[in-house]
Order: sequence, then structure tokens, then C-alpha cells
Amino acid sequence: MPVLSHRGICVSDLEASLRFYQEALGFEPYQDHGIVEGPDMDKTMEISGVRLRAVMLKRPDGPVIELLHFLQPPATGPRERRSTLQYGLVHISFYVNDIDAWAKRIADAGGTVHEHTRAQFEHNDTTLLYCTDPDGVRVELMKSPGEAERFSHGGICIDDIDVAMRYYEALGFTPADNYVLDEGYDWLGVINEVPGIKLRAQMMRDAAGNVIELLKVFEPDCFGSRERQPLNRFGLTHLAFWDDDPAATAAQLSELDGYFVEAAHVTTPVIELMHGADPNGVRIELMRPVKAA
Repeated sequence: MPVLSHRGICVSDLEASLRFYQEALGFEPYQDHGIVEGPDMDKTMEISGVRLRAVMLKRPDGPVIELLHFLQPPATGPRERRSTLQYGLVHISFYVNDIDAWAKRIADAGGTVHEHTRAQFEHNDTTLLYCTDPDGVRVELMKSPGEAERFSHGGICIDDIDVAMRYYEALGFTPADNYVLDEGYDWLGVINEVPGIKLRAQMMRDAAGNVIELLKVFEPDCFGSRERQPLNRFGLTHLAFWDDDPAATAAQLSELDGYFVEAAHVTTPVIELMHGADPNGVRIELMRPVKAA
């Protein structure tokens, strides 16, 4: 069964992002892969002449992120927060004990606090606020009675909830909390910056406790490409999984409206890598350690 390894983020300034994710969000040094380059990396990333720094950080409560800083070719794309109506990876989310203290840390560490998004979910007395990292990645803060301070989930804007659920069930996730918010709540419009938005938020949890949020927006219409974006595009880039049999998993996921690119399939002396996408263009990486003979 695949096991979530990490979430990837393409950054414009590695030192600035290292400072932000450690000082503001509580991640700690985990693995530094140094300079990543060579023919195998060109092939699996589908980028010619690739040269990048890859540094992994881990929070004490488990989640791992990989910061990708492309030296060549340079990364591209807007460094602004994505709309929650745009297909693909939308945000990362945290439960916090003190939203104002977290917001101050975020601002002090080079992020941006979007105070106009502060909202109150009356159903469970949850306060929400969006911030962004130095490259525009949405960071959702949530304060809710009885919820311990921790990393909560990553959000994905999707087209078809049933298709997305079947896909992520094949990656080891099972349905968890489900919120149908289809009455045009004012607070929901505030936090999403989309007045009148109606949606369903289906949480999916794996055996290790990792959670993803599948966001199906009913109104207004979502937009954007549902094809995977290149890895050297600023912002959230991919979800990576360890897998003992990536070929079998790739075949199964391809039958569930995802796909994998055989031309990007490489096996190095230490690792096998496969790259593809889910039905909404989220890049999926399958990884298998290669055992020494």
C-alpha cells in the first residue's frame, strides 16, 4: 500500500522559505539532498538541464515538506495565492491555539496575513484565517474548541467528488469528516474570498493520520487547467508516496482517471521514480527504494 512521504513546494528563495517554514510553522530540518541534477533527474522531471536544491523539513507531529529551489532552468509562475476555485493543490492547514500569535510569527518570518479573510464557522465555533508563505502558498489557520495545535490537512480543489474519492482510496485514504456547506454562508464567502460560495469539503485520512481535503465547489464554477503543472512552477507542486510496487499502483490509478508518464519512469542505483497526475492535475510521485544486490 502506498504511504504518503511528503508534499512538494517550489520556492523562489530557499533561505527565505527555510526561515518561514521553521520559524512560522514549526518545521524542523530533516533531509538535505543538496544539488539534484543529471540525466535521470532531467527524465523524471521532464525538464532539460535541471539543477536544483532540494531540502526536506518535518514537523514534530509528522508532516514532511520538500522545498525545491530551481537553479536552472529558473522557476516560473505567479507568486500569489491561488483561488480556492482553481483546480489542484489549494492550501495547507493548521489547528492553532492562538491565531493572532501564529499570524504575527508568519508576518515576522516573511509571510503575509490576509486579515480580511478572518471568519467564524458558527457550527463548531471555529475561527479561520488565511495567510500566505513568501511565494503565495495559502496557509490556513483554524482555532477550534477541543482541537489540539497541529498540522491538519492539505486541500485539493476537484471536479468530481466520487472520482477523486476512489482515486485517493487507492492511495490508502478513507473517508473521514464530511462538511456540506451549500447554503451560501457569509463566513464561507469571507474565508474563501468568494461571496456566495457553496461547496462540500470531504476529508480523507490514511492509516498514519495524514489528511487531505477534497473541495468540491457547487457554485460558482471552478476554473484552471486539470493537467499537471511542471515541477519548476512556484507553489505547491506534488504529493509523493513510498510504494513497494509503484508499477502496480500506477496501473491501478490509471484505471481511476489518473495517469502516469512512462517516459518519466526512472530507476537509479538508489531509487525508482514514477510521475503522473490525479484526475484534477495534482502531480503524484511514486517512489521505491532500490535495495543493494
